[in-house]
Amino acid sequence: MRLLRLFIALLVAAAGTVALPVPAQAADVGIPGPSYAGDGVKTPTADKAQSKLWFQDGSWWGLLWSPSAHATTIHRLDVATQAWQNKDTVVDARPNARGDALWDAKDGKLYVVSGTTVRSEWSSPPSQQAVTSGSALLHRFSYNASTKTYSEDAGFPVTLHKGSTESITVAKDSLGKLWVTYTTVSSDNSNRVYVNHSTTSDTEWATPFVLPTTNAQVHYDDISAVTSFQGDKIGIMWSNQKPGQKKFYFAVHQDGQPDKSWQTEVAYGGGKNCTGGCANDHLNLRQLTSDGSGRLYAAIKTANRNAGQTLVALLVRDGKGDWTSAEFGEVQDLHTRPMVMIDEEHGQVWMFAVAPEVGGTIYYKKSPLNNVSFAPGAGTPIISSSTDTDINDPTSTKQSVNSQTGLVVLASARNNARYWHANIDLRG
Repeated sequence: MRLLRLFIALLVAAAGTVALPVPAQAADVGIPGPSYAGDGVKTPTADKAQSKLWFQDGSWWGLLWSPSAHATTIHRLDVATQAWQNKDTVVDARPNARGDALWDAKDGKLYVVSGTTVRSEWSSPPSQQAVTSGSALLHRFSYNASTKTYSEDAGFPVTLHKGSTESITVAKDSLGKLWVTYTTVSSDNSNRVYVNHSTTSDTEWATPFVLPTTNAQVHYDDISAVTSFQGDKIGIMWSNQKPGQKKFYFAVHQDGQPDKSWQTEVAYGGGKNCTGGCANDHLNLRQLTSDGSGRLYAAIKTANRNAGQTLVALLVRDGKGDWTSAEFGEVQDLHTRPMVMIDEEHGQVWMFAVAPEVGGTIYYKKSPLNNVSFAPGAGTPIISSSTDTDINDPTSTKQSVNSQTGLVVLASARNNARYWHANIDLRG
Protein backbone atom coordinates (compact mmCIF):
# COMPACT_ATOMS: atom_id res chain seq x y z
CA MET A 1 0.00 0.00 0.00
CA ARG A 2 2.78 2.44 0.86
CA LEU A 3 4.54 1.65 -2.44
CA LEU A 4 1.29 2.29 -4.34
CA ARG A 5 0.78 5.62 -2.58
CA LEU A 6 4.38 6.62 -3.34
CA PHE A 7 3.93 5.62 -7.00
CA ILE A 8 0.82 7.83 -7.29
CA ALA A 9 2.63 10.73 -5.67
CA LEU A 10 5.55 10.36 -8.11
CA LEU A 11 3.16 10.31 -11.07
CA VAL A 12 1.51 13.50 -9.90
CA ALA A 13 4.84 15.19 -9.25
CA ALA A 14 5.95 14.36 -12.77
CA ALA A 15 2.74 15.34 -14.57
CA GLY A 16 1.19 18.00 -12.33
CA THR A 17 -2.23 17.64 -10.72
CA VAL A 18 -4.06 14.79 -12.43
CA ALA A 19 -7.26 12.82 -11.92
CA LEU A 20 -6.60 10.27 -9.19
CA PRO A 21 -7.78 6.64 -9.36
CA VAL A 22 -11.06 5.90 -7.63
CA PRO A 23 -10.76 3.29 -4.83
CA ALA A 24 -12.44 -0.03 -5.51
CA GLN A 25 -15.89 -0.43 -3.98
CA ALA A 26 -15.75 -2.34 -0.70
CA ALA A 27 -17.78 -5.49 -0.06
CA ASP A 28 -21.30 -5.05 1.32
CA VAL A 29 -21.18 -3.99 4.95
CA GLY A 30 -23.63 -2.11 7.14
CA ILE A 31 -27.41 -2.33 7.45
CA PRO A 32 -29.84 -1.06 4.78
CA GLY A 33 -32.71 1.01 6.10
CA PRO A 34 -35.96 2.58 4.94
CA SER A 35 -36.50 4.43 1.69
CA TYR A 36 -37.00 8.18 1.62
CA ALA A 37 -38.11 8.31 -2.03
CA GLY A 38 -41.10 10.17 -3.38
CA ASP A 39 -40.86 13.76 -2.14
CA GLY A 40 -37.76 15.05 -3.87
CA VAL A 41 -35.57 14.63 -0.78
CA LYS A 42 -31.91 14.57 -1.88
CA THR A 43 -29.55 14.52 1.11
CA PRO A 44 -31.48 13.80 4.34
CA THR A 45 -28.41 12.94 6.44
CA ALA A 46 -26.56 16.16 5.53
CA ASP A 47 -25.21 18.67 6.53
CA LYS A 48 -21.60 18.12 7.59
CA ALA A 49 -21.66 19.98 10.92
CA GLN A 50 -25.08 18.67 11.96
CA SER A 51 -26.11 15.68 14.09
CA LYS A 52 -29.25 13.69 13.21
CA LEU A 53 -29.05 11.10 16.02
CA TRP A 54 -29.13 10.99 19.82
CA PHE A 55 -29.10 8.29 22.53
CA GLN A 56 -31.72 8.41 25.26
CA ASP A 57 -33.67 5.98 27.48
CA GLY A 58 -31.60 3.02 26.30
CA SER A 59 -32.27 3.61 22.59
CA TRP A 60 -30.88 5.38 19.57
CA TRP A 61 -33.19 7.93 17.98
CA GLY A 62 -32.98 9.82 14.72
CA LEU A 63 -34.39 12.42 12.37
CA LEU A 64 -35.41 10.47 9.27
CA TRP A 65 -37.65 11.41 6.36
CA SER A 66 -40.96 9.53 6.27
CA PRO A 67 -42.53 9.15 2.79
CA SER A 68 -45.88 8.26 4.37
CA ALA A 69 -45.92 11.39 6.54
CA HIS A 70 -44.22 13.51 3.84
CA ALA A 71 -42.05 14.95 6.61
CA THR A 72 -38.98 14.43 8.75
CA THR A 73 -40.18 12.47 11.78
CA ILE A 74 -38.60 11.02 14.90
CA HIS A 75 -37.55 7.37 14.54
CA ARG A 76 -36.31 4.83 17.08
CA LEU A 77 -33.75 2.14 16.24
CA ASP A 78 -35.02 -1.28 17.35
CA VAL A 79 -32.06 -3.17 18.79
CA ALA A 80 -33.35 -6.66 18.00
CA THR A 81 -34.21 -6.06 14.35
CA GLN A 82 -31.90 -3.12 13.64
CA ALA A 83 -34.87 -1.46 11.94
CA TRP A 84 -35.85 2.19 12.26
CA GLN A 85 -39.35 2.52 13.73
CA ASN A 86 -41.30 5.63 12.78
CA LYS A 87 -42.72 7.19 15.97
CA ASP A 88 -44.93 9.56 13.90
CA THR A 89 -43.77 12.77 15.57
CA VAL A 90 -43.38 15.33 12.77
CA VAL A 91 -40.35 17.63 13.01
CA ASP A 92 -40.33 19.42 9.64
CA ALA A 93 -42.41 18.84 6.52
CA ARG A 94 -40.08 20.75 4.16
CA PRO A 95 -38.16 18.36 1.86
CA ASN A 96 -35.17 20.73 1.68
CA ALA A 97 -34.91 21.28 5.45
CA ARG A 98 -31.94 19.85 7.34
CA GLY A 99 -31.97 19.48 11.12
CA ASP A 100 -29.49 19.40 13.98
CA ALA A 101 -30.55 17.51 17.13
CA LEU A 102 -29.46 18.19 20.72
CA TRP A 103 -30.68 15.97 23.57
CA ASP A 104 -30.47 17.85 26.88
CA ALA A 105 -30.40 15.17 29.59
CA LYS A 106 -30.38 17.73 32.42
CA ASP A 107 -33.72 19.31 31.45
CA GLY A 108 -35.12 16.28 29.62
CA LYS A 109 -35.70 18.16 26.38
CA LEU A 110 -34.93 17.43 22.75
CA TYR A 111 -33.99 20.49 20.68
CA VAL A 112 -33.93 20.48 16.89
CA VAL A 113 -32.92 23.44 14.74
CA SER A 114 -34.09 22.94 11.18
CA GLY A 115 -33.09 25.22 8.34
CA THR A 116 -33.50 25.27 4.59
CA THR A 117 -30.58 25.44 2.20
CA VAL A 118 -32.06 26.24 -1.18
CA ARG A 119 -29.04 26.22 -3.44
CA SER A 120 -27.13 23.16 -4.61
CA GLU A 121 -23.76 22.54 -2.99
CA TRP A 122 -22.18 22.47 -6.42
CA SER A 123 -23.82 25.58 -7.87
CA SER A 124 -22.25 28.90 -8.69
CA PRO A 125 -22.75 31.71 -6.13
CA PRO A 126 -26.48 31.91 -5.42
CA SER A 127 -28.53 35.00 -6.07
CA GLN A 128 -29.86 37.11 -3.23
CA GLN A 129 -33.40 35.96 -4.08
CA ALA A 130 -32.47 32.27 -3.77
CA VAL A 131 -30.82 32.73 -0.39
CA THR A 132 -33.67 34.70 1.19
CA SER A 133 -36.25 31.94 0.70
CA GLY A 134 -36.99 29.46 3.49
CA SER A 135 -36.39 29.90 7.22
CA ALA A 136 -34.67 28.38 10.27
CA LEU A 137 -36.90 26.99 13.03
CA LEU A 138 -36.29 25.82 16.60
CA HIS A 139 -38.32 22.85 17.84
CA ARG A 140 -38.48 21.54 21.40
CA PHE A 141 -39.88 18.13 22.34
CA SER A 142 -40.72 16.39 25.63
CA TYR A 143 -40.34 12.63 26.09
CA ASN A 144 -42.93 10.20 27.45
CA ALA A 145 -41.07 7.21 28.91
CA SER A 146 -44.19 5.03 29.22
CA THR A 147 -45.12 5.32 25.54
CA LYS A 148 -41.58 5.95 24.26
CA THR A 149 -42.77 8.90 22.21
CA TYR A 150 -41.97 12.59 21.83
CA SER A 151 -44.41 15.49 21.60
CA GLU A 152 -43.66 19.09 20.65
CA ASP A 153 -43.97 21.63 23.45
CA ALA A 154 -46.42 24.53 23.33
CA GLY A 155 -45.02 27.69 21.77
CA PHE A 156 -42.82 25.83 19.28
CA PRO A 157 -41.50 25.97 16.66
CA VAL A 158 -39.83 29.37 16.98
CA THR A 159 -38.56 31.17 13.87
CA LEU A 160 -34.88 32.00 14.35
CA HIS A 161 -34.08 33.39 10.92
CA LYS A 162 -36.15 34.26 7.86
CA GLY A 163 -34.21 33.05 4.86
CA SER A 164 -31.92 30.20 3.96
CA THR A 165 -29.14 29.20 6.35
CA GLU A 166 -26.06 27.11 5.69
CA SER A 167 -25.59 24.22 8.16
CA ILE A 168 -27.32 25.69 11.25
CA THR A 169 -26.32 24.01 14.54
CA VAL A 170 -27.37 24.37 18.20
CA ALA A 171 -25.71 24.12 21.64
CA LYS A 172 -26.67 24.97 25.23
CA ASP A 173 -24.39 26.82 27.66
CA SER A 174 -23.97 26.40 31.42
CA LEU A 175 -26.50 29.18 32.13
CA GLY A 176 -29.24 27.47 30.13
CA LYS A 177 -29.02 29.69 27.05
CA LEU A 178 -29.36 28.10 23.63
CA TRP A 179 -26.91 29.18 20.94
CA VAL A 180 -27.07 28.75 17.17
CA THR A 181 -24.67 29.58 14.36
CA TYR A 182 -24.97 29.53 10.59
CA THR A 183 -23.64 31.29 7.51
CA THR A 184 -25.85 33.33 5.21
CA VAL A 185 -25.92 36.45 3.05
CA SER A 186 -25.85 39.76 4.94
CA SER A 187 -27.36 43.11 3.95
CA ASP A 188 -24.27 44.06 1.91
CA ASN A 189 -24.67 40.86 -0.16
CA SER A 190 -21.60 39.22 1.38
CA ASN A 191 -21.61 35.93 3.27
CA ARG A 192 -20.89 36.06 6.99
CA VAL A 193 -20.90 33.88 10.10
CA TYR A 194 -23.97 34.63 12.21
CA VAL A 195 -24.69 33.88 15.87
CA ASN A 196 -27.81 34.11 18.01
CA HIS A 197 -28.94 32.96 21.46
CA SER A 198 -32.04 32.65 23.60
CA THR A 199 -32.68 35.22 26.34
CA THR A 200 -35.27 34.78 29.10
CA SER A 201 -36.61 31.44 27.82
CA ASP A 202 -36.23 28.97 24.97
CA THR A 203 -38.91 30.86 23.04
CA GLU A 204 -37.39 34.32 23.46
CA TRP A 205 -34.39 35.15 21.31
CA ALA A 206 -32.06 38.07 20.72
CA THR A 207 -31.36 39.58 17.30
CA PRO A 208 -28.92 37.55 15.15
CA PHE A 209 -25.51 39.21 14.86
CA VAL A 210 -22.37 38.70 12.82
CA LEU A 211 -19.60 37.06 14.82
CA PRO A 212 -17.48 40.06 15.91
CA THR A 213 -14.18 39.17 14.26
CA THR A 214 -12.53 40.35 11.05
CA ASN A 215 -12.47 36.76 9.80
CA ALA A 216 -16.28 36.31 9.86
CA GLN A 217 -16.74 37.43 6.23
CA VAL A 218 -16.57 34.16 4.33
CA HIS A 219 -17.00 32.43 0.99
CA TYR A 220 -20.60 31.66 -0.01
CA ASP A 221 -19.88 27.92 0.46
CA ASP A 222 -18.41 28.15 4.00
CA ILE A 223 -20.09 26.76 7.12
CA SER A 224 -19.90 27.17 10.90
CA ALA A 225 -20.59 24.99 13.95
CA VAL A 226 -21.29 25.70 17.64
CA THR A 227 -20.51 23.69 20.78
CA SER A 228 -20.46 24.18 24.54
CA PHE A 229 -17.22 23.11 26.20
CA GLN A 230 -14.99 23.31 29.24
CA GLY A 231 -18.06 23.70 31.48
CA ASP A 232 -18.59 27.42 30.96
CA LYS A 233 -17.77 28.34 27.35
CA ILE A 234 -19.35 28.45 23.93
CA GLY A 235 -17.15 27.82 20.90
CA ILE A 236 -17.81 28.49 17.23
CA MET A 237 -15.69 27.01 14.46
CA TRP A 238 -15.95 28.02 10.82
CA SER A 239 -14.21 27.61 7.51
CA ASN A 240 -13.05 30.58 5.47
CA GLN A 241 -12.19 29.90 1.83
CA LYS A 242 -11.86 33.54 0.77
CA PRO A 243 -8.57 34.60 -0.85
CA GLY A 244 -6.11 35.68 1.80
CA GLN A 245 -7.85 33.55 4.45
CA LYS A 246 -8.15 29.82 3.56
CA LYS A 247 -8.10 28.78 7.21
CA PHE A 248 -10.28 27.25 9.89
CA TYR A 249 -11.04 29.64 12.75
CA PHE A 250 -12.40 29.16 16.25
CA ALA A 251 -13.97 31.79 18.52
CA VAL A 252 -14.48 31.39 22.29
CA HIS A 253 -17.19 33.08 24.38
CA GLN A 254 -17.30 32.93 28.19
CA ASP A 255 -20.81 32.16 29.46
CA GLY A 256 -22.49 35.29 30.81
CA GLN A 257 -20.20 37.77 29.06
CA PRO A 258 -21.47 40.41 26.58
CA ASP A 259 -22.36 39.30 23.05
CA LYS A 260 -19.35 41.13 21.60
CA SER A 261 -16.86 39.38 23.88
CA TRP A 262 -15.09 36.71 21.80
CA GLN A 263 -11.51 35.51 21.45
CA THR A 264 -10.52 34.26 17.99
CA GLU A 265 -7.99 31.52 17.27
CA VAL A 266 -6.58 29.98 14.10
CA ALA A 267 -7.41 26.29 14.37
CA TYR A 268 -5.74 25.23 11.12
CA GLY A 269 -4.03 27.10 8.31
CA GLY A 270 -0.75 27.95 6.68
CA GLY A 271 2.31 25.79 6.39
CA LYS A 272 3.96 23.90 3.57
CA ASN A 273 1.24 21.24 3.44
CA CYS A 274 -1.50 23.73 2.52
CA THR A 275 -0.43 24.99 -0.89
CA GLY A 276 -3.88 24.22 -2.29
CA GLY A 277 -5.67 25.91 0.59
CA CYS A 278 -6.17 24.79 4.17
CA ALA A 279 -9.93 25.33 4.32
CA ASN A 280 -12.91 23.61 2.76
CA ASP A 281 -16.55 23.70 3.81
CA HIS A 282 -16.25 20.42 5.73
CA LEU A 283 -16.07 20.40 9.53
CA ASN A 284 -17.51 18.33 12.36
CA LEU A 285 -16.96 19.27 16.00
CA ARG A 286 -17.03 17.30 19.29
CA GLN A 287 -16.06 18.07 22.89
CA LEU A 288 -14.38 15.91 25.54
CA THR A 289 -15.89 16.38 28.99
CA SER A 290 -14.59 13.59 31.22
CA ASP A 291 -11.09 14.92 31.97
CA GLY A 292 -12.19 18.47 32.84
CA SER A 293 -9.77 20.14 30.44
CA GLY A 294 -12.39 20.81 27.82
CA ARG A 295 -10.52 19.35 24.88
CA LEU A 296 -12.13 19.72 21.47
CA TYR A 297 -11.83 17.51 18.40
CA ALA A 298 -12.68 18.75 14.91
CA ALA A 299 -12.72 16.68 11.72
CA ILE A 300 -11.91 18.92 8.75
CA LYS A 301 -11.23 18.71 5.02
CA THR A 302 -8.71 20.89 3.23
CA ALA A 303 -8.70 22.16 -0.36
CA ASN A 304 -5.40 20.49 -1.27
CA ARG A 305 -5.32 18.71 -4.62
CA ASN A 306 -1.79 17.28 -4.96
CA ALA A 307 -1.08 13.66 -4.03
CA GLY A 308 0.88 13.36 -0.79
CA GLN A 309 -0.77 16.42 0.76
CA THR A 310 -3.22 16.20 3.65
CA LEU A 311 -6.83 16.18 2.46
CA VAL A 312 -8.63 15.24 5.72
CA ALA A 313 -7.35 15.79 9.26
CA LEU A 314 -8.41 15.74 12.89
CA LEU A 315 -7.74 18.94 14.83
CA VAL A 316 -7.30 18.82 18.61
CA ARG A 317 -7.60 21.83 20.92
CA ASP A 318 -6.17 21.39 24.43
CA GLY A 319 -7.34 23.16 27.57
CA LYS A 320 -4.85 25.99 26.99
CA GLY A 321 -6.20 26.82 23.56
CA ASP A 322 -3.37 25.27 21.55
CA TRP A 323 -4.29 23.43 18.34
CA THR A 324 -2.57 20.39 16.82
CA SER A 325 -3.52 18.25 13.83
CA ALA A 326 -3.30 14.59 12.84
CA GLU A 327 -3.57 13.47 9.22
CA PHE A 328 -6.50 11.14 8.50
CA GLY A 329 -6.05 10.85 4.74
CA GLU A 330 -4.07 12.26 1.84
CA VAL A 331 -5.35 13.63 -1.46
CA GLN A 332 -5.07 10.28 -3.22
CA ASP A 333 -7.35 8.68 -0.60
CA LEU A 334 -10.24 10.82 -1.92
CA HIS A 335 -11.96 11.23 1.44
CA THR A 336 -14.78 13.68 2.01
CA ARG A 337 -17.39 14.66 4.67
CA PRO A 338 -15.33 13.65 7.74
CA MET A 339 -17.02 13.07 11.10
CA VAL A 340 -15.51 12.55 14.56
CA MET A 341 -16.92 10.65 17.56
CA ILE A 342 -15.51 10.26 21.08
CA ASP A 343 -15.55 7.13 23.25
CA GLU A 344 -14.51 8.58 26.60
CA GLU A 345 -14.87 5.30 28.47
CA HIS A 346 -12.16 3.59 26.42
CA GLY A 347 -10.15 6.73 25.66
CA GLN A 348 -10.60 6.48 21.91
CA VAL A 349 -11.51 8.83 19.10
CA TRP A 350 -13.30 7.44 16.06
CA MET A 351 -13.16 9.23 12.73
CA PHE A 352 -15.27 8.51 9.66
CA ALA A 353 -15.11 9.73 6.06
CA VAL A 354 -16.61 8.93 2.67
CA ALA A 355 -14.56 7.84 -0.35
CA PRO A 356 -14.51 8.60 -3.18
CA GLU A 357 -15.60 12.22 -3.01
CA VAL A 358 -18.75 11.62 -5.09
CA GLY A 359 -19.91 9.03 -2.55
CA GLY A 360 -19.47 5.28 -2.23
CA THR A 361 -18.10 3.79 0.99
CA ILE A 362 -17.87 5.12 4.55
CA TYR A 363 -14.54 4.27 6.17
CA TYR A 364 -13.35 4.62 9.74
CA LYS A 365 -10.12 4.85 11.68
CA LYS A 366 -9.65 5.12 15.44
CA SER A 367 -6.91 6.35 17.75
CA PRO A 368 -6.14 6.90 21.45
CA LEU A 369 -7.50 10.26 22.62
CA ASN A 370 -4.23 11.22 24.28
CA ASN A 371 -1.96 10.44 21.34
CA VAL A 372 -3.90 10.98 18.13
CA SER A 373 -2.48 9.39 14.99
CA PHE A 374 -4.01 7.40 12.16
CA ALA A 375 -2.68 4.69 9.89
CA PRO A 376 -2.27 5.67 6.23
CA GLY A 377 -4.74 4.61 3.58
CA ALA A 378 -8.51 4.69 3.15
CA GLY A 379 -9.36 2.99 6.46
CA THR A 380 -11.78 0.17 7.31
CA PRO A 381 -15.16 0.06 5.53
CA ILE A 382 -18.11 0.44 7.89
CA ILE A 383 -20.95 1.11 5.40
CA SER A 384 -20.78 -0.01 1.77
CA SER A 385 -23.11 -1.55 -0.81
CA SER A 386 -22.73 -3.10 -4.25
CA THR A 387 -26.15 -1.75 -5.23
CA ASP A 388 -26.09 1.63 -3.48
CA THR A 389 -22.72 2.82 -4.76
CA ASP A 390 -23.11 6.46 -3.76
CA ILE A 391 -23.57 6.26 0.03
CA ASN A 392 -22.72 9.61 1.56
CA ASP A 393 -23.24 12.15 4.37
CA PRO A 394 -22.47 10.19 7.57
CA THR A 395 -24.06 11.56 10.75
CA SER A 396 -24.38 10.56 14.39
CA THR A 397 -24.87 12.20 17.81
CA LYS A 398 -23.31 15.18 19.61
CA GLN A 399 -22.99 12.95 22.69
CA SER A 400 -19.95 10.93 23.65
CA VAL A 401 -20.43 7.17 23.35
CA ASN A 402 -19.51 4.19 25.55
CA SER A 403 -20.14 0.48 26.14
CA GLN A 404 -23.76 1.12 27.04
CA THR A 405 -24.63 3.22 24.02
CA GLY A 406 -22.51 1.65 21.31
CA LEU A 407 -21.91 3.83 18.26
CA VAL A 408 -24.45 4.28 15.47
CA VAL A 409 -23.61 6.00 12.18
CA LEU A 410 -26.42 6.91 9.78
CA ALA A 411 -25.92 7.67 6.08
CA SER A 412 -27.93 7.90 2.87
CA ALA A 413 -27.65 6.60 -0.69
CA ARG A 414 -28.72 9.39 -3.01
CA ASN A 415 -29.64 7.65 -6.29
CA ASN A 416 -31.82 4.95 -4.72
CA ALA A 417 -33.03 7.18 -1.87
CA ARG A 418 -32.26 4.69 0.90
CA TYR A 419 -30.90 5.02 4.42
CA TRP A 420 -27.99 2.90 5.67
CA HIS A 421 -26.54 2.60 9.15
CA ALA A 422 -23.80 0.86 11.12
CA ASN A 423 -24.10 -0.18 14.77
CA ILE A 424 -20.67 -0.58 16.38
CA ASP A 425 -20.44 -2.59 19.60
CA LEU A 426 -18.08 -0.80 22.02
CA ARG A 427 -18.20 -3.40 24.78
CA GLY A 428 -15.11 -5.25 23.58
